[in-house]
Amino acid sequence: MQKQPDWNDLHYFVVLVEQQTLTAAAEMLEVQHSTVSRRIVQLENTLGLRLFDRIGKRYVLTEGGRRIYVQAQDISKNINLLQRSAREQREEVVEVVMTAPPAVIQELIPPHLAAFHASHPRIRLILDSSVGFSNLHQRQADIALRMSRPAQNDLVARALRPVHFGFYACASYLAATARADWQFLAFTVDNRFNRWAADLLEHERIILACNHFYLLKQSILNGQGIGLLPDYAARADDRLVPVAIHGNTPETLPETLYLVMHEEVRRSPSVRAVADFWVQALAAE
Repeated sequence: MQKQPDWNDLHYFVVLVEQQTLTAAAEMLEVQHSTVSRRIVQLENTLGLRLFDRIGKRYVLTEGGRRIYVQAQDISKNINLLQRSAREQREEVVEVVMTAPPAVIQELIPPHLAAFHASHPRIRLILDSSVGFSNLHQRQADIALRMSRPAQNDLVARALRPVHFGFYACASYLAATARADWQFLAFTVDNRFNRWAADLLEHERIILACNHFYLLKQSILNGQGIGLLPDYAARADDRLVPVAIHGNTPETLPETLYLVMHEEVRRSPSVRAVADFWVQALAAE
């Protein structure tokens, strides 16, 4: 009777395909290089197939390896889901990690946290405020709120709400300051809307540049200058008004807020519950 492949060998195989080198795969799996190599040789012997061509330090799939990889991916997804479901049933409290840009964490999330905890008492929500993208493939997060739709086919995205970026200032600052004396506050994060803002402010006086959303917004509220904000951060009680940098009409850049998950984890009951809650809460804003 033919020997059955070891699940762990298949798991190492999938990771090596995605990481391409023994070094990267070993780091992700937290094992020695020799362990990864041994697992791959063992799988090849079990299947009777050469799965990789070794080109320098890179492992490149053979034609047979590509076909096995497609099937191994499905097995990997099902095993991971099985393990997660079992863990969730064992544990009294389940953790779900959600990342989002700082402005989203500070402005959109807090009003709904009480309702979330009341409806999901067994879920511990871990919020990660990050200016960069968490890697959903490497499970750095279960759910991500992003201002761009992902290009990867195995990431599932749900459009939540439109967002418009523009320049804002206190009405009192504009009333007391001539146009020639305007001062500006800028984000240093490299993304599409900040590059758009930088082009508009090319010849303007920027007195503060930082990557901290709360500091920048507080500086605007304190009347220190004009800065870029998403429309949801300029609430009525902030008494901020939109500003036209060139001409008479305030410039705006339209974006969309997405909820993004890896297709594998969205089948987890706890992740699905968290995603459903925030889809309803944020889409209704």
